[in-house]
Amino acid sequence: MISVHTNENFHKSGSIYNESGGVALVLVVWVIVVLTAIVGEFSYTMRTEINIARNFKEEEEAYQLALAGIEQAKLELLTVNRTEVMYIDEEGMLLFGDEEEKPIRKDEMGRGSFEYKITDEDGKLNINTATEGQLKALFHDSGVDITEVDIIVDSIFDWRDDNDLHRLNGAEEDYYTSLENPYSCKDGPFSTVEEMLLVKGITNDILYGSKDKEEDDEYYNGVAQYVTTHGSNLVNINTASEPVLDIALNPTNAQTVLIMREAGPIYSSNIPKSKLSSEYFTIVSTGKNMDGSIKRSIKSVVRIVEKNVEILYWNDNFIG
Repeated sequence: MISVHTNENFHKSGSIYNESGGVALVLVVWVIVVLTAIVGEFSYTMRTEINIARNFKEEEEAYQLALAGIEQAKLELLTVNRTEVMYIDEEGMLLFGDEEEKPIRKDEMGRGSFEYKITDEDGKLNINTATEGQLKALFHDSGVDITEVDIIVDSIFDWRDDNDLHRLNGAEEDYYTSLENPYSCKDGPFSTVEEMLLVKGITNDILYGSKDKEEDDEYYNGVAQYVTTHGSNLVNINTASEPVLDIALNPTNAQTVLIMREAGPIYSSNIPKSKLSSEYFTIVSTGKNMDGSIKRSIKSVVRIVEKNVEILYWNDNFIG
């Protein structure tokens, strides 16, 4: 009886041992699974953090390179002889004087590079001082219907004047505050060209131009390329485009200027409302990393006064 009893206890204890061993094995497997998941998540998080840190570092480097381009452009403008003419070459590049070699407006620095472009603001129409006739011609020539032109031009005058009186087709505070996303009428001069998008009747296509001439039912050439919020009422006839010459001067004088420019830069002129030198410029500088995957652009409008650079506008995150 004793031996039989002992054998039964052995089998019972073995069963208990096997059951507890199986549970332990399952627990071990689950612990391994959980640890694997934790390690995998930690590894993914670390890779993400490393990529974020690297991108932030390279973006900051690109920004500093863009700043270097701005400084290089300012140096170029400061070293220009103010008596020299400024003109646009056949590739659309702004040049100073009679130098045959074009300035190099890009450079490599460290682990990246920068490139900048200079645009003459005195070769454009000042949206803050343009007359009613000039504005109507500008928008109509760009493809805007005549009825919409009246709304846009009157609204521009209402936006930039210092009163709350409505022009016939314009808009004042009551119109803008009644919009779905309301805002106030400025009743002051435009600070930037982009601000024109806030004016009644002006759309993104009207300001910047339509993308596809063939597919768009209403194609607009875009007026942003022809206007500025800086500069005087005089237009630099060496840098102004044909549409600006037509509007700012008159078609006859514009044709005279274009014919004279065929022989090279104009050094003297008695055409009214014109000039040959400029003081307002836009600089757009872009910095990028080694492979060009990360870029930062800065846009600045400057005024050159004697040997000083006056910053009139600054955009740290320009997209254009």
